[in-house]
Amino acid sequence: MHIDHPLPIAIPRRLAGLTIFQRRAAGAHRGPIALILAAVSVSLAAAVPLGYVLMRATAAEPEVWARLWTTQAPGLLANTIALVIATACCASMLGVALAWIVERTDLPGRSVWRWVLSLPLAVPAYVAVTCALLVLRRGGLVDQFLTSALNAAPGQIPLPSLYNLGGATVIISLSVFPYVYLPVAAAIRSLNRSYEEAARMSGLGAWGAFRAVTLPLILPAVLGGALLVSLYALSDFGTVALLRYPTFTTAIYNQFTGQIDRSGAAILSMALVALTLPLLAGESWLNARRNRSARASAWKPHTPLKLGRWRWLALGGVTTVALLSVGLPVLILAGLSAQGLLFPTDVDRIWRVGNDSVWQHSLNSLLVAGVAATLASVLALAPTYLATRFPHRLSGLLLHVCRVSYALPGLIVGLGFVMMLSQWAPAIYGTVIALTLGFIFRLLPYAVSADHTALSGVSPSLEQAARVMGRRPLAAFWRVTLPAAAPGLIACWALAFIAAMKELPTAILLRPPGFDTLAVRIWAASSESVYTQAAPPAFLLVMLTMIPLAVLYSRGSFGLARVLNKQ
Repeated sequence: MHIDHPLPIAIPRRLAGLTIFQRRAAGAHRGPIALILAAVSVSLAAAVPLGYVLMRATAAEPEVWARLWTTQAPGLLANTIALVIATACCASMLGVALAWIVERTDLPGRSVWRWVLSLPLAVPAYVAVTCALLVLRRGGLVDQFLTSALNAAPGQIPLPSLYNLGGATVIISLSVFPYVYLPVAAAIRSLNRSYEEAARMSGLGAWGAFRAVTLPLILPAVLGGALLVSLYALSDFGTVALLRYPTFTTAIYNQFTGQIDRSGAAILSMALVALTLPLLAGESWLNARRNRSARASAWKPHTPLKLGRWRWLALGGVTTVALLSVGLPVLILAGLSAQGLLFPTDVDRIWRVGNDSVWQHSLNSLLVAGVAATLASVLALAPTYLATRFPHRLSGLLLHVCRVSYALPGLIVGLGFVMMLSQWAPAIYGTVIALTLGFIFRLLPYAVSADHTALSGVSPSLEQAARVMGRRPLAAFWRVTLPAAAPGLIACWALAFIAAMKELPTAILLRPPGFDTLAVRIWAASSESVYTQAAPPAFLLVMLTMIPLAVLYSRGSFGLARVLNKQ
């Protein structure tokens, strides 16, 4: 076989004498035109919702700006920042403590706890708050039990209030601490044990060695997880709405649904987006720190730390966290579902009239989530492949444009699509197509991050070898790169699917009449305090998301911790 060009891409004569780095600087490796056009199209489409909301905000009357910034904005800003800081700190402390106990000590059942402590990701915070309200609200299960046991008058038993910053912080933290726990646990497992041994030999105790050696090495993983928690707290809508804790997301929703002029919602949306920019500014620094930490790690630790008499106390603490975050919600949802089916009340019968069954809601959710996750994963291949195989300022810019929309809460994505489609494409507004489009571009940043992780793990030399053997670029990608990246791409799809199944605000704003998802059904019943009707869809949602979560957790080096590290 005769090969005219042994390199995958023919080098122009004017660049033949330059090194590979000089050729890249001169633009020889920007990539094929078709690939660039595809990546540009995806990047621009990802930025459309943000661009349209910005356009509506800048077109608003000055009186609207003045009214919002003198009345609502200061209080919303204080509440939102307080929630973000409190939740990030609480989830970080919880995640780091659990990771250290599970990975560094002789805790019984460590391999089981590694899996169990990832399951809270399957329980959306708005489902957790539904369970918490049922248990701790006035007239709830705890109040009824204590009133009967102590023979007290109704309303006399003091109960912790959930309708405040503390309640929102605790509930959200119990749902999202795996964002910190999983990458930190992976970082602790990969640390070189000799560093801690040297610190212990120098006279430091277990806590001193952790503070002086372990914590600085795992700090990038901690900060990366805290970043994800902060973004989640910024974008959360269902939890704060049910707890009546006013933040930007609840104010945006009220502005959108309560007024004909939606400029106020666009203005508040831009304020929320502005809050995310400082969180995203340190992304490149965190990636650099992660790379240095990875190079410093040589082998896995061994000989777990003996807890002695503290062993069972640690086991009790880990069990308590698992019960509060997963065990009790699942038990409560199962019990309420059985109660609503076996012993229906008049309210239950009224809610069932004219409503589809929970199985129809499940099919709706599976359909939209499956299609959106698949299309988002496919669309993300163009910008991520361009960035990994043809590193250049252009490809890096396109990748960042795709990932900037990660900062957009689902409420803003849905709001942008509602505004755009109602004005530019009324034929598909209020249809399943509009809902699916909103989900696709809500999931696209997740897919871009995960696809980039998967493709970065495949050596370009494999494709080059296929090209040398006469394969065309598309054939080389299909026969070589795609199979090698398949585990990571599966993890990408599973992560996007889980996010789509739990997505609430985008579904609320874009769903067509009569096409409710599980998340919408949970929200509708919970907001009316009909918990026996919120429980069956919530229970099914948790079960359906646990399956791909288990697959995602088991993907080895392309597993959940690595994907979260790259978000």
